[in-house]
Amino acid sequence: MKQIYLSVFLWSSLFVFSFSGQVFAQDVLPRGSALPSVSLNPVDILSKKNNPKIDVSAELFNASSFAEKNLFSQAKAYFDQGNGEIAGSSLETFLLDYSASSLLPDVYILLSEIYRSKGETNRASELLKTFVDLFPEEPRISAVQLRLSIFYFDSGRLKEIVALWDDVSDDAPNKHRVFGHLIRTYGARKKNLEALHVLMKKRAMHSKFVTPIVVEEEIIQLVRERLNTRDLLSLVKSFGGMFPADEAMMRLMVLYDAKGDYYHEEQMVLQFILEFPRHRSLAQTRQRLAQIKHKIKTSRYLLALILPLSGPLVSFGNKALFGAELAVQLFKEELPGASVGLVVRNAEEDPSRLRMTLESWLDEYHPIAVVGPLLSKEVNRVAAVLEKKDMALITPGATSRRLFSLGNTVFRNAVTNRFLCNAIAEYAVLELEVERIAVLFPDEQLGRRWVDCFSEGIEKLGGEVVLTEGYPLDDTDFSKTILRLKKADLAQDGFVEEIEAEDGTVEELYTPGFEAIFLPADAVRAGLIIPQLLFHEFNTVGILGTNSWKSEEFLKLTGSYADGVVFADGFFKESTDPVIETFVTRYRARFNEEPDIFAAQTYDATRLILAAMRRGALTSAKVKTAIAETVDFPGASGFIYEVLEGEFIKEPFFIQVDQGKFSQ
Repeated sequence: MKQIYLSVFLWSSLFVFSFSGQVFAQDVLPRGSALPSVSLNPVDILSKKNNPKIDVSAELFNASSFAEKNLFSQAKAYFDQGNGEIAGSSLETFLLDYSASSLLPDVYILLSEIYRSKGETNRASELLKTFVDLFPEEPRISAVQLRLSIFYFDSGRLKEIVALWDDVSDDAPNKHRVFGHLIRTYGARKKNLEALHVLMKKRAMHSKFVTPIVVEEEIIQLVRERLNTRDLLSLVKSFGGMFPADEAMMRLMVLYDAKGDYYHEEQMVLQFILEFPRHRSLAQTRQRLAQIKHKIKTSRYLLALILPLSGPLVSFGNKALFGAELAVQLFKEELPGASVGLVVRNAEEDPSRLRMTLESWLDEYHPIAVVGPLLSKEVNRVAAVLEKKDMALITPGATSRRLFSLGNTVFRNAVTNRFLCNAIAEYAVLELEVERIAVLFPDEQLGRRWVDCFSEGIEKLGGEVVLTEGYPLDDTDFSKTILRLKKADLAQDGFVEEIEAEDGTVEELYTPGFEAIFLPADAVRAGLIIPQLLFHEFNTVGILGTNSWKSEEFLKLTGSYADGVVFADGFFKESTDPVIETFVTRYRARFNEEPDIFAAQTYDATRLILAAMRRGALTSAKVKTAIAETVDFPGASGFIYEVLEGEFIKEPFFIQVDQGKFSQ
């Protein structure tokens, strides 16, 4: 490939000349123009804010037509003069007029350089990407890929860089230069998992530039020193049964052990044994099983957790587990030396095995009380065993109205629909001081239950549900339902009055005959209904809902229309209450994720048992009695006033939408 340097002399409207054995045609171009190239020291290409040198192809230039040469050279000359706008316009015209030209590779390169000079790097990179896609066998492809990689580095599009070089020979020096810089860039940005995946690609290369054992050492060091728990779990999932999943598993064992999370440590040991039966560390890993059991039993007092730690509810189970672990950690910080720990069981085990083995599991570890399970059917499955042992169980999730042994062995610290229904009814009558309320509800079993519960709560407080209107579940346009509600209201206490505007026109103003409307709908339906309510002149009534509205989707659907709506919930992580702030702050710091209501309710259930122990209840029977006598307990999932027939009677959280955000 020869580099072309053009020298053009102004002579006439068309001048033909030769240089270095090549013949060029130009249309009145200024003296001294040259085809574009960018010089750069190749030793440190990726450390400079510049581009690699890409020379114009003499072969392609000579193969093109007179008109193509003329237009291209004109554009190049304008660019040299600093007139990128005209140069770019000329080349865009070239692409339209000469879509099959042999000069297209050079046009894409020069046009990309023009856009780069104007700061339009996205368009510049698009042009180079087009070059790569259209001309994979072009001699300058490596230089173009290198320049495109620099664009991607500068714009943070790092994921696209690997794909750009996937089909390039492993022996290409530029490929290793780019991969090395990519690994360092990911590391600097603390995207260590991404850096590891690039290292794994490098390890798989068959190249004189790669020593696999050295790359493996880099990977092991990265796994052991820089990956967090979430990254490590991702590695285990991605590379199960292969390197570096083994290193990730062993690192997770260490991290779980340091946090006292013996359940997940044991599960990781069992998975390691299954997936790496011939591993060099197998014998050492097997020893951990006995060590884990010994560490659990060294605690004088154990709290048992029965949670869904596999299957579809695993994310909720893990958050609940984290809530319990945090409660124990804070308890030990308050009482250094306290010999208290957790023993954990997966509620998702085969139900036929659970009843048979639960009793022996309890006999082996002798826990003082149980927290969990989350589901009502699982609570009913284990409660009979616990009742025989006179042991308390606090469920942080079961919502069934009928739980086996509720108020005797079983206690509930969970938000039920009845709790939310009564809470929002109290808010309407006692806080908003409204007396007349309408309900717009989904016409199905759960929707009708909400109507019955809410109506009962309102009437107990002296209010009245004056209208109810149902809608089919498959509705997306609720105008007809809202108009039916409006018509029914006008037949009762609603009215329309005529108001004369300044211009003499008469407008009708609708005033509803009720002061608030309750919408027991999910986030999507409520998000569609609320704007339509305001459109149909229900803008003077308060709008009340359920905790299903607490989602970003609801806020997006309603926009500013939702300002002022209120619903009840059992947890609000943005609360300024000191107990909640402590829980949320410490949870985030320890687990690097956001807590949810199950984490908060399990945290409180665990704290309540620990508080009973602190007051001297050190047997299962005494802990059960102490739980039943609990009063005025400040919880992260709400202030607990008392325990009545197994139910924790708590202060609800009333959440309002204010300027597109949830607030308390």
